[in-house]
Amino acid sequence: MVPFIFLASSIFYPFNENWQHIIDTVLYDYFINSLSLALGVGFCTFIIGTTTAWLTSVYDFPFRKIISWLLLMPLAMPAYIIAITYVGIIDNFNFLPDIRNLFGATIMISLVLYPYVYILARGAFLEQSKELYESSQILGASQLKIFLNISIPMARPAIILGVTLAAMEALADFGTVQFLGVPTFTTGIFRTWFGMNDTVTATQMATLLLTIVFIFVFIEQQSRRKVSYAENIKTQSKLDYRITSNKNNIIIITICILPLIFGFLIPFIQLLYWSIFVSSENWNTEFFNIVKDTLVLSFIAATIISMLSILINYVKRFNPNSIINKIMQIITLGYAIPGPVVAIAVLIPFATFDNFLNQFLISKFNYDVGLLFSGTFFILIFSYCIRFLTVSSRTIKSGLDSLSLATDDAARSLGANTKTILSKIHFPLLKTSVLTGFLIVFIDVMKELPLTSILRPFNFNTLAVKAFELASDEKIADASNAAIMIVAAGIIPVILITKNILGKRNKV
Repeated sequence: MVPFIFLASSIFYPFNENWQHIIDTVLYDYFINSLSLALGVGFCTFIIGTTTAWLTSVYDFPFRKIISWLLLMPLAMPAYIIAITYVGIIDNFNFLPDIRNLFGATIMISLVLYPYVYILARGAFLEQSKELYESSQILGASQLKIFLNISIPMARPAIILGVTLAAMEALADFGTVQFLGVPTFTTGIFRTWFGMNDTVTATQMATLLLTIVFIFVFIEQQSRRKVSYAENIKTQSKLDYRITSNKNNIIIITICILPLIFGFLIPFIQLLYWSIFVSSENWNTEFFNIVKDTLVLSFIAATIISMLSILINYVKRFNPNSIINKIMQIITLGYAIPGPVVAIAVLIPFATFDNFLNQFLISKFNYDVGLLFSGTFFILIFSYCIRFLTVSSRTIKSGLDSLSLATDDAARSLGANTKTILSKIHFPLLKTSVLTGFLIVFIDVMKELPLTSILRPFNFNTLAVKAFELASDEKIADASNAAIMIVAAGIIPVILITKNILGKRNKV
């Protein structure tokens, strides 16, 4: 709660002349562009994610399994990298439209974030019962009506989660919008912090952004507060894939591979070309040490965040009206805060504490302990927890929402205690949600740039920071090696989670 208290306390600081300058000149543009970007990315990821998830969950068409795996590949591609590659391609072909605008930023970010919706919607679609579909068909409903009126409403928690994550990621994005010249709240915070050297105003702007996000999240939660999405698990059977005509197969394959082509294949091939024929960077020992450090850091952060998410969601489930539940709802809003703002919100309190403790020990015991938290892996992992706890927590929550509380009551009536319910009932049914959250956090930590570059210990580097350092020096081609490794490192967890989703559904 300390970083959030720090952010909230910034409203009590005097509003200086920089605020008035921002209000008079750019605040309206920041608000409109940020809102348009979030809504645009949310809409695009919803269309792409739910459509591809439905087609790969219901229809049996050629190459369905491999396409369902590959559709997740853009998740490992940083948004600013894909923007750089497309700008490089467009600059070489003058007849292509310019993407250095709000529309271009929306498309670039959507192409790498639609897997958030796809992976969660697909898991929800595969968990829906066969009997529900058959009953709808008996009553004369077409596949389109089943999709719009039954499947999407039943999968709403998972779909809304994916759309919300994508929209919040768009709000917190800096590299893409900065590179494409789109002024948003995030770029405004950066400019205020680094350009004006005004951390107070930057923090106040971040508080305003967080308040707006909190209002939207609260409205969405209230809209479905009294609605249940749980099915009777006793009646569930595995869905049978529908076989359709060759013409429809071609249409389905085309729809599914288009986001794959533009969101992964084209930028990856461009990066591969740069890496082989243009880049002057070598795949040496130093480079592979950076790869190892990135993977270890991502694994540790994803593991800790997953464990915290499980704890948070069970506190919510068993104590829905407690004050702890309200506090945890605030804690899980960290994903909407730009990485640099999280960094400064964490760095200042911990640095203050470190300096106080060090001075106290020197004055009392003549012992210089140094900085215990600032500039260490602890503060970096702590910041990741704030930044990405929403991803894992809301993913697990979408899985818990599909488990009726009546199941818990039935287990208790048979003599099961809380430990037995968790280990024998909940955990087997939540494996997909837990692994999905772990995967998303793992890849997000690998791609995280500003937070890592600000808080990382000395002589420690990651692939994202390495790629950014080279790109900022206008060595775009040299950054391709690190970008390709980010993608390659994300392939294994993507395959694991996809196999888990495609596997047989767990039953009580």
